[in-house]
Amino acid sequence: MSDQKTMEQKILLQHEEPLKTLDDYLARGGFQALKKALGMTQMQVIDEIKRSSLRGRGGAGFPTGIKWEGVYKKQADILGMIPTKYLVCNGSEGEPGTYKDRYLIQKNPYSLIEGMMIASYAIGTYKAIICIKEIFKKEIAILQRALKECADAGYIGDNVMGTGRNLPLELGFGPDSYLLGEDRAQLEVLEGKPAWPRAKGMIPVEYGLFGQPTVVNNVETLSTVPYIILRGADWFKSIGTADTAGTMIFTLTGDVNRPGMYELPMGTSLRTLIEVYGGGAKLDRHIRAVFSGPTNAVIPADKLDTPLDFASMRKIPSGIGSGGFIVYDDTACILKAGLNFARFLAIESCGQCASCKTGTGRIAHRLGLIEEGKGTEQDVFAILEDCLHTKGSGRCYLVTETGIDISSIFYNFPDDVVEHLEYGCLKDRHLPLPKIKDFDEATHTFTFDENYFDRSFAEGRYIIEPAL
Repeated sequence: MSDQKTMEQKILLQHEEPLKTLDDYLARGGFQALKKALGMTQMQVIDEIKRSSLRGRGGAGFPTGIKWEGVYKKQADILGMIPTKYLVCNGSEGEPGTYKDRYLIQKNPYSLIEGMMIASYAIGTYKAIICIKEIFKKEIAILQRALKECADAGYIGDNVMGTGRNLPLELGFGPDSYLLGEDRAQLEVLEGKPAWPRAKGMIPVEYGLFGQPTVVNNVETLSTVPYIILRGADWFKSIGTADTAGTMIFTLTGDVNRPGMYELPMGTSLRTLIEVYGGGAKLDRHIRAVFSGPTNAVIPADKLDTPLDFASMRKIPSGIGSGGFIVYDDTACILKAGLNFARFLAIESCGQCASCKTGTGRIAHRLGLIEEGKGTEQDVFAILEDCLHTKGSGRCYLVTETGIDISSIFYNFPDDVVEHLEYGCLKDRHLPLPKIKDFDEATHTFTFDENYFDRSFAEGRYIIEPAL
């Protein structure tokens, strides 16, 4: 695929300069999609999104239109009670290696707002809420300014665009917690509770915010909606693959020459993302592994030609997640990288499920022993047993993520494990956890939260060494 063709297929990042005012957005056709949607029936809007095959860009890849339809069709129950429907935008972005949602808000908050207004109208919501971490000060300020502009111009709130439709939209804030990104935990936070996932089976479409039917979509998903409504489902499906239509913004970090955010058509290979857009490995080094965040199995170098869509990534087997890829070359210790993710997940486990909190803690502890050269074969077997038996045992996916991620390192890099058992780690290079704080676009440089582990331990959210 030529660079020119790829540029033509950009949807969300068509312009280098950020849109700083509502007038900038209107000059580029902003809110014409909302106007078009308000002239359609609610079901016509939903059908267009369904026909476009838009899949959620937050990680799971669930079909957006089906989720919308599920909430739209919720009518009065057997007691005659009319459900109060909600739309929640997940703007938490707490996964290491991801920054695309914050970047998108910085570039263009208006497409998110317009997408939420279209979704609110289609679903028939009582209220729409953007849930964002309270530490994201820059993005909060941008959204507050944009929301005021749109409210003053009549694009959100009461009597939107003179149609008599009331479509309120507000901001909601949450803690710097990884689990804030879990949709059921996020709803708990918006209800004033801790970020603790609800029990399995309590899906938001059925039992969401305040027990009411709720759609939860992420920033990128909702920002894409106006372009689909304006240009049509067939146009959107002409980009990408049969499995995953459209484009996605990928966050690329680690051992590449040009880290950054790149919007590419789905089906672009992981190798193209790394070598063409990321500039490939540094100096004379060679790429050994790529992590799709801490959520999926590690991707070895011989799988780099895999197309970036949900089905292809499952086959290798790994996952596309929220589009964040962390690259490690041959100077990096892959076990050390895995230990970073294992510790992160152990710290972020909320503690509701003993199998999760103790299981992630045991895995991180034993992996730390192996990394230090103090591990034994028994530690390896114990880690693999925990990875196997804790999968699917928690209320959310966190403990399963640990099992998938860490066991895949042992499977794909067995020689590294043997080397650590015999000699300890032979690579003294520091590897930060890629928990991103900021991005300098001029230099293509990410700033990581280097003090995360120390701060977390100081707050008392540390892993207690288990009795072995």
